[in-house]
Amino acid sequence: MSSTEIEQLIADAQAAFDHRPTQIESGLEIGDGALLQLRKACRLLAGAAALRDAGYYTLVIEASFVAIERTFEFQLLDRGTAQPDDLPGTHPGVYREAAAVGIFSEPTAENLADLWREHRAKTYYQDGLASEARADAMHALASETHAYIIGQSRQGHECVCDDSN
Repeated sequence: MSSTEIEQLIADAQAAFDHRPTQIESGLEIGDGALLQLRKACRLLAGAAALRDAGYYTLVIEASFVAIERTFEFQLLDRGTAQPDDLPGTHPGVYREAAAVGIFSEPTAENLADLWREHRAKTYYQDGLASEARADAMHALASETHAYIIGQSRQGHECVCDDSN
């Protein structure tokens, strides 16, 4: 592999993102911003479950955190308290916004933000080690958070979690 080949692959990747997609991931062929975030969360949870079974614990932890955020973003968009182009720009910001509009209590949102700050970043970027127990705990948290929020939503029937497992 040469730097020329890498440059070509960068150009190919850029071109793939510049063109309208034709073979969209199952369940994501939807124009509604809230439902798109909901279904991304569903796909992340299903993918995390498959990766957990295969022993890819770092990816399970990462996908679980992202699934929680996508689920919160779904609820913010569904309630009309955010617009697709104006979602919180930081991970802890998603949790703060969720608390501000009453999705979760302030202490719960702060605990989620602390969990993200103290463990997600360490596991992903630093010396924190992913383990089966940590992956299982994060996937359980993400799944329960998702179910809780979906249970409160008027659009919960749009969840495709059962379809993607």
